[in-house]
Amino acid sequence: MSGHLTSQKIVRNVGLPLVNQFLAQGYALVRILSALKIKPSTYYNWRHWQPSRQEKRRESLKPYILDVWKTFKFYGYRRIAAYSQQTDGPKVSGYMTLKLMRELGIKSRMQKRYRKPKTVVTVDQKPNLIRHLHDLSGVWQTDITYIQLTNHRWVYLATVLDPEKRKVLGYKIGDTMTAELATSALQMALDKHRKPLIIHSDMGSHTRVLNLILNVKIMA
Repeated sequence: MSGHLTSQKIVRNVGLPLVNQFLAQGYALVRILSALKIKPSTYYNWRHWQPSRQEKRRESLKPYILDVWKTFKFYGYRRIAAYSQQTDGPKVSGYMTLKLMRELGIKSRMQKRYRKPKTVVTVDQKPNLIRHLHDLSGVWQTDITYIQLTNHRWVYLATVLDPEKRKVLGYKIGDTMTAELATSALQMALDKHRKPLIIHSDMGSHTRVLNLILNVKIMA
């Protein structure tokens, strides 16, 4: 059904301007419709067609989706949908976001996560202290991920997240995993938001070291 409606929309958008163009040149409507093999009833349906409420909403959402994508080009449809739920703008479902992004011809620059081989842990793991917190206000989470861009280049993506609002506060992309990569992402977050009470990272040894650096930075 949806495919049928789409094909009808394409014919209407092409056929109606074409008929009007011939009318402006002085041709009779009957001759135009006959030559183009268009039924008179179809032509008049085109003339009186009005977009449905759903179609109007879809078109109104496209500028919003495009604007969010331009701001966070590594966002996929799931993150854009989640972002819409946490901000004052329109609320868009993941399914609708995916369809609109396809119509706009845009997609996330992040293709897939790099699957690192499993390693044997040789250091004591620290417990996840925020897992049991009921109030996450004032808590930031840090993450460093190895990702592949659309040009097949592999890079590190450092992000600072607000787990309560489910929002990206800062990010930085780099070729190597360094303290500067993490602190640059943190600085972006600090420039726009109040200092957090807690910065939490995953239990990887490299991010634990960076987490220490970040906590020193916010106390400076």
